[in-house]
Amino acid sequence: ALQDLAKQAFHEFDVRSVASSSGTLTLSFQGYRHRTVFTTTLTENVTTLTLSSLPASGYIEYELHITQNGAGGWTFALPASHKALGGSDTAIASAANAVTVLAASSVNGGTTWRYAMQESA
Repeated sequence: ALQDLAKQAFHEFDVRSVASSSGTLTLSFQGYRHRTVFTTTLTENVTTLTLSSLPASGYIEYELHITQNGAGGWTFALPASHKALGGSDTAIASAANAVTVLAASSVNGGTTWRYAMQESA
């Protein structure tokens, strides 16, 4: 319990590595509250992003680091619930080994997400 309080106090977050299957990438918020960080390396086009185990209401955010594999050229589709903030990219970087960072937040339990997405150097 004390370790959990320390994590919250210093904003330490566990990083979850996830992989797509048959074009679907699932981000599970099971056991996490408010903010979760995910990483994925693409080996296929992601046509469906699924967010599961979201709270019924309130604020939640996530960050997703998307890396192209050595081949590159994979695509990543965001659901209609995701609305881009001004100046944000709406497609991921496609070069081999390129990294794109997606940061999204919702104030209504995941009904609508506002996101910023940019390629990382």
